[in-house]
Amino acid sequence: MLSEKFRNDSRTEINQREFPDNKRKQDMKNYSYKSRPIARSSAYRRKQMLKARLKLTVMAAVFVTVSVAGINGVKRVVRNIEAEAVAANDIIAAEDYQAAEPAETAFETVAPETAEPIPNSEKTYPIDMEISSKYAVVYDVTTNTILYAKNAEEKCYPASTTKLLTAAVALDYADEDFVFTAGDELDFVNPGSSLAYLNKGSQLSTEMMIDALMLPSGNDAAYVTAANIGRVIADNPNMSDEGAVKEFVTMMNRKAKRIGAQNTHFANPDGFHDDDHYTTAMDMLKIALYAKDCDMIAESVQKVDLTQTFLSGEVIYWKNSNVMINPYSQFYYCYSKGMKTGMTDEAGYCVVELAERYDHQIIAVVMGGENSAARWNDTIALLDKAFVIAKDYEAQ
Repeated sequence: MLSEKFRNDSRTEINQREFPDNKRKQDMKNYSYKSRPIARSSAYRRKQMLKARLKLTVMAAVFVTVSVAGINGVKRVVRNIEAEAVAANDIIAAEDYQAAEPAETAFETVAPETAEPIPNSEKTYPIDMEISSKYAVVYDVTTNTILYAKNAEEKCYPASTTKLLTAAVALDYADEDFVFTAGDELDFVNPGSSLAYLNKGSQLSTEMMIDALMLPSGNDAAYVTAANIGRVIADNPNMSDEGAVKEFVTMMNRKAKRIGAQNTHFANPDGFHDDDHYTTAMDMLKIALYAKDCDMIAESVQKVDLTQTFLSGEVIYWKNSNVMINPYSQFYYCYSKGMKTGMTDEAGYCVVELAERYDHQIIAVVMGGENSAARWNDTIALLDKAFVIAKDYEAQ
C-alpha cells in the first residue's frame, strides 16, 4: 500500500500514561514552576563562585609568571586558564540543564502544547447509556470533566478524523499568505479516496487548503498539504515528494506526542487505512482540544458548503461531510459547532463533534460506528445527555 512508504521508521515506543486527578495535576504544575528557579539559582551560585576563583587564579598566576618567565609565560598561562574556564562553564551549563530538567518534564507530562487541560481518566461517568459504536468519549471542556467513555483507551483507526492533526500541523508553518501548489504527490492518493478535486498545478491559499481538508475531506488536499509543508519543515524546496510527505508525517507524530496523544501513530496525512495508523478515542479528544483553538480550523469546520475559486482559477463546490451542521439534514444538531468525520471499512464510521449550549462546550468522539446513521444517532444521544448534565451544573 502506498501509505506504507510514509511510516515513521524511528517511531518511539508508545508510552502508556495515566493522568492524575485535578489536584495532583495542579500540584505538578506548582512543583514545576517553583522548582525550576531553585535549580537554576543553585547553578548560578556555583557559577559565580567559580568565576571568583578563576579571577584569583589569574591574578596569582600572572604575578608569578611575570617574575619568572616574562610576557610569553603570561600569555601561555592565560590561554590555559581560558581553556579551563570554557570547560568549567560547559560543566555548569550541563548541571544547570540537568537540574532544571525534572521540573520541566513534570510540567510537560501534564499538558505540553495543549491549551486545554488534559482530561482525567475516571472509572465511572455521569452518563450511563449504551451505544452501538465501539469507542467513544464525551468531555465537558468548561468543567474539565469526562462525562462518558466506552473503550476510550483502546486502539482504533481514525480514518479521516486524522485531518484535524494534518490541518493543525500545516498551520504551524503556513501563514495566511502561504500558497500551496499541487504536484506529483497527487499520485500517492489511494483509489476510493474522498477528494477535493485538486489538479496538478492547482494553487490554493492556506484558508482554501484548510477548507479542502475539512469540508470534502480531500485526501488529495492532505497529500498536497504534506508535500508543501514537508519541504518547509525540512527547509529544502527541492525535496522529493515522497521525502516531503514523510517529513510531514514525522512532524504529525511529534505533534501528537506533544499535545498528549501518547497512544497515537500516524502513517500518512489523510487517514487512509494502514495497520500502523492508529489512535484511541481519548487521544482523538486531545487532538480535537488542540484543533478547536486554531481559529482557521474552528471557522472551517462550521461551513456547511461553499463555492471556491482557486488562486489558479479553477472553480469548485465543496459540501461538508459533517451533516450535523446542515439544517437540511435529518441529523442536524442546532448546537453543533462542527469538527470532523471519517470512515473506512476498518475504522467504521467516526466523528469528532463539538457542540455548545448553556455556556458549556462539549466534545463527543465516536469511533467504530456500524453505519453512518448509527454514528450520528450515538453522537446526538450522547450530546443530549451531556447538556442535561451541563444544565443541572449551572442550576446548582
